[in-house]
Amino acid sequence: ALLFEGESNRAVANHTLNKHSTRGHAIFTVYTTIRSRVESSGRVLSSKLHLVDLAGSERLKKTGTAGERMAESMAINRSLSYLEQLVVALASKGRAHLPYRQSKLTHLLKDAIGGNSKTLLLACIFGEAQHLEETVSTLHFASRCMRVTNAVSVNEQADPAVLLRRYEAEIKQLKRELAMHDSLASRSRVTYDPFTEVQQAELR
Repeated sequence: ALLFEGESNRAVANHTLNKHSTRGHAIFTVYTTIRSRVESSGRVLSSKLHLVDLAGSERLKKTGTAGERMAESMAINRSLSYLEQLVVALASKGRAHLPYRQSKLTHLLKDAIGGNSKTLLLACIFGEAQHLEETVSTLHFASRCMRVTNAVSVNEQADPAVLLRRYEAEIKQLKRELAMHDSLASRSRVTYDPFTEVQQAELR
């Protein structure tokens, strides 16, 4: 439902090349968390799915836009240019600086481009001869993206609630063992004061 609501709220306008041209990029993100059904397992797997629809670059001479629409086209082209600069930087070996913070788009897609993700790119092109320049440009961008290598690993962490229950059970078990040891050693009247804050800090 949220996906269709976002799609219906996207800004759309018409120009000479497209009657339903989207006036901005769209990113739909799904966060998932997987926990084991085994009560004693504190293993938690987390993942994130980005569904990204990039607005196409527009040549003002072909679209014939002006005023507000022209400003939108310039903003779209600028953000796509920043994205391509990031892709080129990632594909270049030995590049120290990666411009992830140049735009909101590159920052949001940090995990998907050169990060801990599996990324699939679908490049949409025109088949008409009059759009050959845009088609070649899109294919060049897709080719550069193919050179970017992602470092994929499992996002695994411990569930704090499960760990807390486990530690509480271990403490109770240790207290029972200690009481039994004192009883066998005829030290049933021995009491143990709780650790002071200084002692607790030393244990950490």
